Amino acid sequence: MSALPAAPLRSPGPPLRPPRAKKDESFLGKLGGTLGRKKRAKEVSDLQEEGKNAINSPLTPATVDIHPEDTLLEENEERTMIDPTSREDPKFKELNKVLIDWINDVLVEERIIVKQLEEDLYDGQVLQKLLEKLADRKLNVAEVTQSEIGQKQKLQTILEAVYDVLRPHGWAIKWNVDSIHGKNLVAILHLLVALAMHFRAPIRLPEHVSVQVVVVRKREGLLHSAHVVEELTSTTEMMMGRFERDAFDTLFDHAPDKLSVVKKSLITFVNKHLNKLNLEVTELETQFADGVYLVLLMGLLEGYFVPLHNFHLTPENFDQKVHNVSFAFELMQDGGLKKPKARPEGEKKKYLQPESRKNPKFEELQKVLTEWINSTLYREHIVVQNLEEDLFDGLVLHHLLQTLTSVTLEVEEIALTASNQKRKLAIVLEALHQCLQLEESSAKWNVDSIFNKDLLATLHLLVAMAKHFQPGLFLPANVQVEVITIESTKNGLKSSKSVEQITDCNMDSDQQSKVDIFDELFKLAPEKVNAVKEAIIKFVNNKMERLGLSVQNIDTQFADGVILILLIGQLEGYFLNLKDFFLTPSSPAEMLHNVNLALDLLKEGDLLNYPVNPEDITNGDTKATLRVLYSLFFKHKMNKTPEETKGEAGN
Repeated sequence: MSALPAAPLRSPGPPLRPPRAKKDESFLGKLGGTLGRKKRAKEVSDLQEEGKNAINSPLTPATVDIHPEDTLLEENEERTMIDPTSREDPKFKELNKVLIDWINDVLVEERIIVKQLEEDLYDGQVLQKLLEKLADRKLNVAEVTQSEIGQKQKLQTILEAVYDVLRPHGWAIKWNVDSIHGKNLVAILHLLVALAMHFRAPIRLPEHVSVQVVVVRKREGLLHSAHVVEELTSTTEMMMGRFERDAFDTLFDHAPDKLSVVKKSLITFVNKHLNKLNLEVTELETQFADGVYLVLLMGLLEGYFVPLHNFHLTPENFDQKVHNVSFAFELMQDGGLKKPKARPEGEKKKYLQPESRKNPKFEELQKVLTEWINSTLYREHIVVQNLEEDLFDGLVLHHLLQTLTSVTLEVEEIALTASNQKRKLAIVLEALHQCLQLEESSAKWNVDSIFNKDLLATLHLLVAMAKHFQPGLFLPANVQVEVITIESTKNGLKSSKSVEQITDCNMDSDQQSKVDIFDELFKLAPEKVNAVKEAIIKFVNNKMERLGLSVQNIDTQFADGVILILLIGQLEGYFLNLKDFFLTPSSPAEMLHNVNLALDLLKEGDLLNYPVNPEDITNGDTKATLRVLYSLFFKHKMNKTPEETKGEAGN
């Protein structure tokens, strides 16, 4: 017996009837049958045309692409379709992409890849695997079903399990077996959003996503259409609000003054057990961050020994800490506790882009700093090979600071445990901040970032030390890196890209010693800043009108570097090849590239008489932008002959 086709029937036909009697096979019967078939075919054709006309009514200007079978409705039957304009909405597209990426991430071990939600989820197979993975439960359904009836039965079982999970939290169920199996994208999105929010998926869903839906219903033989707006997501807070709040939500919101009392009670409870291992907790937030104490505590409470190969006793990086905490959560669930609401990940983490690590200037900076440390500490017989690996525990930093300042710090020479290493590092950094006259809050590093071997923070620290203690040390100028910041919030993981400046532009010492007129202007005569702006804007527009460009706002219109590059070309009398810069920059890195190119052109023309950080320009810093423009203004406006000035006035 051959298998029925796997694809669902979009509009099931009427039940099978027994064969007609022999009399229908007469000539008149055949003629009547032929006429009847032609009549029914005409009715179907008219019904399709009527359905299309109903949907193409003036209620919406967009043309809805309808499958012909979607117009074959029974009396009072209803179909819904997404308006094409809604499908093109960027937020709608983003919601689709975020959910697809999330499903593929959850099911990566199952080797399941979803490309299109309505086509890949309608038969229940992906939904089954997704729910089993998220809820950690096995569903009693067939693994693969090819018939429509089997698929719907499987979907019914899956959706009942979903309903059992979501029911306590008051989710409005906006899907059913028929809508999911009928590939109704709106219903599928409602289902996935509910699952993602319930299981606290590490994703950020776009807020306020709505779609316009065309609803077609057949009444008294005629198709009637209506357009409704369907809300798929609201604010994250409102969606998360559907879930039960626990005692700690209430404590933080309504009785924060009692938090210290709760902490003391928990610390007493924890130490009662950890003291058996000669361990003591004094600070909950930091001492449980790497997951070690949490794993050991679970073993003590549940009465078993946790094999050391199952977790990292001395975690060396962020991933190992996350592994420990995740493992502790698994032990808690194995012990009969509910899955913790908290996420294993830390609050915020910066990652260097691989391309930035390969940047020659970035590599040169590390080499220069490594050689500087080794030459400074050669009498100590200390050799550094890898900055983040060799400096994290405070030993090298201690000797470096002691050699550079002759300051004696009361710390142990070698700290073996993580807590002692962090304590030593904190003392060293505190002394360093005093030498640099730097507030801890304004530093681009801290104890945790250095101890966690954050290369970016380590470089910021060493650059600051080199500039302060050995200003004659040549550091590669204008070293920048692109970083990705991953932040774990109660709403999921939030990521962002940015460009971070490690070293400034390198200028001659005699130029650095010059007094900056804009420092004086902003400090002594801030009321004259607008007058200076107007003069420079007038100067710029006089040059840029040839290109049909106009500047109204100095702070924003020069941030991407485009107008600055074009202005330099106009003033210096050369054409810049468009392949050398981004005419329509779409990222911070492209904007920074443009500004760097402009500053390089100014340096080549000996026009820049004061060091300017390119990142200040891209961030819209008024003073930095005015410095650059004034260097052009000074040369091309102030040095004009009377004839040229008179000619401009005439124009």
